[in-house]
Amino acid sequence: MDSNDDPAAMPSRRAAILRASIILVVLFVVFVLILPQYVDYREVAEAFAELTPAQFVVMTLIAIVGWFVYSQLFTVVIPGLHPLKSNQAYLILAGIGASIPFGPWNLGIVWVVLRGWGIGAREATSGVALYGTLNTLGRFALPVLAGVVVFLSGQVTGELESQYPGVRLITLISLVIFVGAATVLFLVVRSRSAADRLGKVAGRIVYRVLEWLHRPERPDIDGAIHRFQSGVGEVVHRRGLAGLIMAVVGHIPWIIALTVALRFMGVPEDVLGPVAVIAVYGLVFVITIIPIAPGGAGVPELLFIAGFTTIAGTGYEAAITAGVFLYRIYWWFIPIPLAWILLKVARKGLPVLPTATEMRSYTATGA
Repeated sequence: MDSNDDPAAMPSRRAAILRASIILVVLFVVFVLILPQYVDYREVAEAFAELTPAQFVVMTLIAIVGWFVYSQLFTVVIPGLHPLKSNQAYLILAGIGASIPFGPWNLGIVWVVLRGWGIGAREATSGVALYGTLNTLGRFALPVLAGVVVFLSGQVTGELESQYPGVRLITLISLVIFVGAATVLFLVVRSRSAADRLGKVAGRIVYRVLEWLHRPERPDIDGAIHRFQSGVGEVVHRRGLAGLIMAVVGHIPWIIALTVALRFMGVPEDVLGPVAVIAVYGLVFVITIIPIAPGGAGVPELLFIAGFTTIAGTGYEAAITAGVFLYRIYWWFIPIPLAWILLKVARKGLPVLPTATEMRSYTATGA
């Protein structure tokens, strides 16, 4: 979102319901039609039934730490934002994105919330833009780190031997994209001439694609890149590296949460060790950068379960499924109700979903 642009309207209640219904359809297909073909849900239910109150408390505490640490990327990229406010902003971002797919509504809503907290238009706009960029770069870095861990652990053979070529391929692809995207980002924000060259190249590509699609639009690609440069450049200079490190560090509590969930559900370490968990986690997060799952529903579960069962072999399908479900309850499901509650609290006395008029007013004030 650029501070000079006319903000897009939030989805209407009807549009939001229709978008949310698509998530329900995806969940039905994955959990009712596909998974029961490979997993006995009765065994999954039995694994959940054996979860003790103490284990539930442990998972909840790990998740709370995970939400807080993951959210601190907001603290890094938005000067003056309190860490607890960052946590609230992240949960709103995650929950709204999971419940209203097909559009950057969650980013727009978080931008309005930040403005309501007194964050300036420039800081909120550049912070939200940089958060999205660094969060994606951090996900590309995960398979690279996973590959390094696999190599250093000596498990190029053994439990990951048959999967290592796939791990290596995704890692190399991710490394190329990560280095390329990071280089372009830092060149653009540091050099106007680099921004000029990128704008010309990107403009030619976009215009040719639009011509091929018989679309008459001619978006101002060069102008958009220069607005990005002026809005985000200073923050990247001062906080870009710290933000990228934070984007990767934020995943560590969630790797722990996934490992603990698998252990609680009966998957022993000699079947799925920490190295295997890290490898599959990194691969799933880079694959799901492509928005193949509306609201992030269904597909990540399939990828986690498929990856882990491939490594573990037969006999642990139900325990692995239960462990993935337990982890995903905290990563994907619980932030949805929390987001709407926190959004209601943040927007006390205002409509829960901001209107286009409100967004324009915040844009117009500037400060």
